[in-house]
Amino acid sequence: MLMAIVVLAIPVWAFIGRLKGWSIRWRRLPVAMLLLVWFSLWGLLVILIPSNERQWSLAQQALPQAIIEGEQVTIEGIRSFRYGPAAGKTSTYTDQYDLSQLESVWFGVDRFTDLEPMAHTFLSFGFAAGSHRSNYLAFSVETRREVDEDSYSPLRGIYNNYELIYVIADEQDVLSVRSDVRENIVQLYPVKTTPDAARHLFLDMLQRANGLHESPEFYHTLKNNCTNNIVYHVNKLVEDPISTWQRRIICPGYSDWLAMELGLIDTELPLAEAREHFRIDQKVKSYDGTVPFSDFIRSK
Repeated sequence: MLMAIVVLAIPVWAFIGRLKGWSIRWRRLPVAMLLLVWFSLWGLLVILIPSNERQWSLAQQALPQAIIEGEQVTIEGIRSFRYGPAAGKTSTYTDQYDLSQLESVWFGVDRFTDLEPMAHTFLSFGFAAGSHRSNYLAFSVETRREVDEDSYSPLRGIYNNYELIYVIADEQDVLSVRSDVRENIVQLYPVKTTPDAARHLFLDMLQRANGLHESPEFYHTLKNNCTNNIVYHVNKLVEDPISTWQRRIICPGYSDWLAMELGLIDTELPLAEAREHFRIDQKVKSYDGTVPFSDFIRSK
């Protein structure tokens, strides 16, 4: 809303400044117009209510949900979407995970534009090999778009145009669309953590995903997006909370820089070298199916 006021106010006040020869009465007209537009926008945002009952796009029809019973977690609605010739079909499945087998956390940065500040971020959790369908689960906080919303707009994301969804999917789903279909630059960094911290982070994100069933929320480009939601969960585990109103969070393309500075990335490489070393989009494109996908993209 603040951004909307600024955007509207600049041209109006510039116009008012040119009305020096007008009477006070007429010079008040642009101010009244500005206030009318402001209150109209404010009113629209107030009356809009987030909902889970809309005609959702194919890949976002199902909200994931977790049943947590001690160390055993059953997750329903895990997405396994395959793009290309099979893009007309979506697939979700249910699987069970043992929290004691959680081994690693990974931080992903999807650079979908040449503008370095802009990116999408996500997390992935790695489990020991077991009976589950995928050893890695990706958590991606996204806009839940409707069937007529083909692409994401940062500007529309400020005005309650999208609901929020916690996508839980296998890595081949989340990484293929970013690396293979859209041909973005994608890095996947190992996170420096402990088993206990990884467990709490995983559970906290599951509980947030569960909460969206009963209390849907609007996505917001600045206040409720991919990166500051990750920070929201991480802040429950660190002594010094990370501010979400700093440049390297507001601009997710810099978030790996901040994570490395805070010692959250498990590497000794400088930023530029780390970005190249942990880049995986070319590996995703060359995946041939001979070994499990997640093992292939992490191979040397």
